[in-house]
Amino acid sequence: MAIHPLKSSASDYDAWRVAKKIKPSQGGAIKLARIHGRDLLCVRYRESPDGTERLTAMELVVERSVIQKHEDPVVSFKVKREEFELRERVQAKGAKYDYKTHMWRLPRSEVIRMGLRNRIAVTFDQLYQEQNRP
Repeated sequence: MAIHPLKSSASDYDAWRVAKKIKPSQGGAIKLARIHGRDLLCVRYRESPDGTERLTAMELVVERSVIQKHEDPVVSFKVKREEFELRERVQAKGAKYDYKTHMWRLPRSEVIRMGLRNRIAVTFDQLYQEQNRP
């Protein structure tokens, strides 16, 4: 395979458009898949903005690691009785209604993702911890 020097610098590649993206098992990527094995995720052909050059680019796995996720606490939050659409959205996310507190319960990250951070109820324990922080 002949490699010729490109006329452009690495910073110019942002302007290059992806002409084709193929899986390792597809024609045009099989040779690279034999070399790189399971670490090859995909092959992309990029064309220069003026259409005079083509790059073959590979996406390779360089590291695998296990993600240690922190436990996502379930929080209580308020939805007003007249907020029908919001209540339906909350229920669709799997929230459960707590009849004792008259609040909904859902993992904190999901409540924040829905844009309801300001509706999260604070417990007495949380208030106590905040007051006793240095």
